Amino acid sequence: MIVELSLISFDDREILRTLLKEYRQDMLGEDPGEYKYFDVYWQNANRFPYFIKVDGAIVGFTLVNCHTLVQKEAKNIGEFYIQKEFRKRGIGKEAAKQVFNLFPGKWEVRQLKENSSARDFWIKVIKEYTDNNFQEVVLKNEQWDGWVQTFDNTHNR
Repeated sequence: MIVELSLISFDDREILRTLLKEYRQDMLGEDPGEYKYFDVYWQNANRFPYFIKVDGAIVGFTLVNCHTLVQKEAKNIGEFYIQKEFRKRGIGKEAAKQVFNLFPGKWEVRQLKENSSARDFWIKVIKEYTDNNFQEVVLKNEQWDGWVQTFDNTHNR
């Protein structure tokens, strides 16, 4: 099983739009409407959309940006999704590590307080990736209500 990331081209954005809708319905349990930052991923140099592929087939996506709430000048996992039928196989963990390796430096990863399963996933991945060298805070303000993990992978490569 080969897990790889593939930068999403403007021409493939409709595939991402479909996956985003699936992800948001899965997360929210209802039709969430349009993802308000969708077009910005092809307009802003600090946003990076990637498909997550297994053996060449698209099984999910991740959206990386610089919109952080705790650390300045860091990267952030804006969204991360693996389709249900591909979960619990190590694909998400491998894809997350690949994303982190693409951008050495400070990182921030957030989960809403309602999404404890996402927190469990990210704690496990980040703990392994950083050899337990990360921080976690609970943030509750007008911008966020949930967990935030931060770490620096400058020397992880």
